[in-house]
Amino acid sequence: MKKIFFILFMITISSVSAETSKSETQSKSEAKDIMDGVYGAFIKIIPYVYSDEKKLENLKTDANQKNGLLKNLTDISGFFKTARHVEYFQRPGFRPSLDTINKHIEETISAVKNNNYIFAQKRMKALTSLCISCHSQLSETATENAFGNAISKAKKENFESDYAYGNYLFLVRRFTESEKFFDQAAMEALKTGNDQELYSSLRRMISIHTKINFDPKLALAFVEKYQANKVLPIMAQDQLIIWSKSLKKWMTFRPKKIKSIDSFILQYLKPLEVNKDKIASGENDITLLISSGVLSKYLNDNPKSKNVPEILYWLSMAERRLSNSFFFSLSDLYLKDCVRLYPKSTYAKKCYQEYADNIEFGYSGSAGTDIPAEEKQELDALKGALK
Repeated sequence: MKKIFFILFMITISSVSAETSKSETQSKSEAKDIMDGVYGAFIKIIPYVYSDEKKLENLKTDANQKNGLLKNLTDISGFFKTARHVEYFQRPGFRPSLDTINKHIEETISAVKNNNYIFAQKRMKALTSLCISCHSQLSETATENAFGNAISKAKKENFESDYAYGNYLFLVRRFTESEKFFDQAAMEALKTGNDQELYSSLRRMISIHTKINFDPKLALAFVEKYQANKVLPIMAQDQLIIWSKSLKKWMTFRPKKIKSIDSFILQYLKPLEVNKDKIASGENDITLLISSGVLSKYLNDNPKSKNVPEILYWLSMAERRLSNSFFFSLSDLYLKDCVRLYPKSTYAKKCYQEYADNIEFGYSGSAGTDIPAEEKQELDALKGALK
């Protein structure tokens, strides 16, 4: 009799496992179909994302161009709205970006309709940063499946500079190629005095070797190469010195040697809580880059882990320091998801307090007297969600 029950039990387990596998496969297939549509429309807006102001001004007198841009942005919006109903995009690491993208695109469309093209372009560039926040979590297999068609459609001649093409290749995870163009862009920026593109290119390259590839040795070689450049601005030199010092502490790090995500957090991130001011100083940027890569990939592979609230908390810390966008804050979204989705977790209270502190300081320093009514309502709702 026991043998019969055991057989029935194993049949049930196998059936559930098969159904789960089928559901995951279907979800991934739906996700790929949606992203294929997004990339198809995104390729068409590339000329506007990376073009100069003169080309954008032409939109004011060319109704066909303006309507074409609006159509493609609307198509992207439609695909992302459909993504809300796909399970794969509801993973903890993806959901905050998806929610933000939907609102961000609506406001970009509004800017185009109102002929605010320069502002719309800044928003379109920020959109690529949002996309990168998710793409950096994907496995190599997922990357090949998701980006193959898009890459074949985007050619170097479609871009106005090495910097623009490097950003596109970075977006679609062609990191080795993107580094080549960021390197060329950085050298050109040194000649022209374009500090914005210089610093952005340097940050992209250090991100590739730390957050993406986890290769401190190559990262240090990259840093030392630029340190040898005598025309580098003082601020850039100071940043490279900080990176170099920090990278030397990570030279023996290998992701495969991580015994558990708990031990990783305990060793590398917990010490940062003692003095959070040091996070803002930049001296822990390498630690935050490598850690955000480790945590994002773990979250993608283990979306139902007990560690999710704690990981969202630390991803928020990293995002707040490393992000350079003024249009959105994934940091705050990670914190809010931590509270709303995991209210019983001990980290929910930490996430709430961090979010509340950020809001109060952002509006009026430590006094918190000028917080808008809608922000106060959200704070009250989040506090009420805590168990």
